[in-house]
Amino acid sequence: MSSDNTKAKFNIAVVIPALNPISELAALVRELLGNGVARVIVVNDGSDSSSDHIFDEVGNIENCTLLVHKSNMGKGRALKTAFSYFSRNCGRLDGVVTADADGQHSVKDICKISEALSSGAQSLILGVRNFKDPNVPKRSCMGNRMSSQIFKLFYGTDLADTQTGLRGIPARELLWMAELEGDYFEFEINMLIEARRRHLDLIPIPIDTLYFNKNSGSHYNIFKDSFRIFKALVSGLKKRRGEKHEKKQ
Repeated sequence: MSSDNTKAKFNIAVVIPALNPISELAALVRELLGNGVARVIVVNDGSDSSSDHIFDEVGNIENCTLLVHKSNMGKGRALKTAFSYFSRNCGRLDGVVTADADGQHSVKDICKISEALSSGAQSLILGVRNFKDPNVPKRSCMGNRMSSQIFKLFYGTDLADTQTGLRGIPARELLWMAELEGDYFEFEINMLIEARRRHLDLIPIPIDTLYFNKNSGSHYNIFKDSFRIFKALVSGLKKRRGEKHEKKQ
């Protein structure tokens, strides 16, 4: 592994899980490094051969690490692979910022979350979208609104965007996150549930709401992934109630 970006002003690594990513992925990586990110970790989560040229280019960028799943294992699993790698190899960095590979997160907003994390925040930082924006596809708005309402009801925390993929995570929290259940989009909900159980503050930071071609680049399955998220919310509540019952005994 090469040394981290010597011009870094953000002492963090940006983690990008990628399944058949947009062609601009390499340009995104270069722009992030050019704007002062110390390292970028990209996970090829079993993309098909049509994306080989993109990952070949990404893998040759200095200060970028490319990790590969031979088959698609899910976004949650890709994030956990990157978190485990970071914990073993990037001990001098302050943490990671997770971002999506579909162009939904701007370099400006990724750097905004990176700056908050680099400033010494020991909280989970969430890039929060404005779902009142007319550009937001209905499926994204409805699904997130429902999960946000359930999260507030079950866990007492009002989050406008429970499904954001743009998150700043302190290094010390990554070990337990790498062991969490969930291999798909429900992993991100499990992250929030466990963060609340550990009394970790959730800090929202507004970000731009970017969608291209009605979010056609997303791999979110409206039925399967929504069910997984709802199941995770219910399972987390049962676990929470079980812990409270054990304390009373």
